[in-house]
Amino acid sequence: MILLLACSTTGEVEFKAGDYQFSTTDMSDDCLDGALEALFMPQGRTTPQEFEFPVYVPSLDELPASYEVSLREPFVGMPVTVTEAPNGLQFEGAVMDEVLINQSLYGDCVATMTVDSKIWPESSKAGTGVAEIDISAWRGSEGRCPSPDADPCLVTLELELERL
Repeated sequence: MILLLACSTTGEVEFKAGDYQFSTTDMSDDCLDGALEALFMPQGRTTPQEFEFPVYVPSLDELPASYEVSLREPFVGMPVTVTEAPNGLQFEGAVMDEVLINQSLYGDCVATMTVDSKIWPESSKAGTGVAEIDISAWRGSEGRCPSPDADPCLVTLELELERL
């Protein structure tokens, strides 16, 4: 789920719709003890990883809404359904069935990834958040898939966003 909020003149939290630039600013890997950093933060944890594509977040009067979001390769064409949640929005159904893990290390190994996120405002134009990615069903024909700590396992990303 993604929750997106902004301050109103009454002091209550109010949602603002639009296209947002998301970036991953840090991560934790409970799957492979840090080995998935190359997939989610390829320049290392000290360099934020901008999503390749902006993400449109609908207004409350557009809800419920179903559409696809694209973040960056390999996270493109992810179907989501957006509904109202307490103090914001909830994005559900972001599932990628065959994400290539790291071809140089693991060959043709793919896994299923399910993404849930929470985003909080810092202003009407910027916010922070957390994305939780459940990774399961590791498979590949070359026998090079790693053994995750659990199946499913969890990767957590810290996010920043800015309205475009």
